[in-house]
Amino acid sequence: MFDFYICMKILRKTVDYFNTPTKCFIPKCRARCCIDAPLPEGFLERFNSRIQRPIYSGLNIGINDPKDNFNSIVYNTRPIQLINIDRNTGKKIYGISKDMLDELQVRSMDDINTLLNNYEAQKIYNYCPFITDYGRCAVYEHRPPICREFGTSFAKVDLCPDKSSRFDIIKFYLAQLFNFDNLRAFFKNLKKRK
Repeated sequence: MFDFYICMKILRKTVDYFNTPTKCFIPKCRARCCIDAPLPEGFLERFNSRIQRPIYSGLNIGINDPKDNFNSIVYNTRPIQLINIDRNTGKKIYGISKDMLDELQVRSMDDINTLLNNYEAQKIYNYCPFITDYGRCAVYEHRPPICREFGTSFAKVDLCPDKSSRFDIIKFYLAQLFNFDNLRAFFKNLKKRK
């Protein structure tokens, strides 16, 4: 009887170990920490050859952090654009320009709601211009202080909600290993080489 309880305790600790969120895992990253990211003024111009997404406009939000000595800009990488941030509540106010309304052929509020719902369904957010479609940062080695500090301070609520557990990572690699489309493509390429 005693051995059974010890085994159950070890099993529970093992399951907890594999299910606990541990780290950022780029193949599964949804880059939520890079949505509406305020970049330092001039940063975009320095690394414009590494931009990954179209930029529709930018919102200069001023000094983002009391220890900063520069203004920060939030770049809009989708047609529904961030136009203001309420300083009191922190609520983000979005809008869409008249030119973009014409380009997207939006004629009514129903069309706008449909557009917003489509963006939400497809998980198209206002990502940082340097984030690739695979959740990687194109300027990682040169990233600004706000990105370097993410998740380092207990005083800030900026912990990644999408950290992967060891079990998630194992599942991802097993799914890649047994992905029949990948296997089919692999064998097709082998036949072509013969």
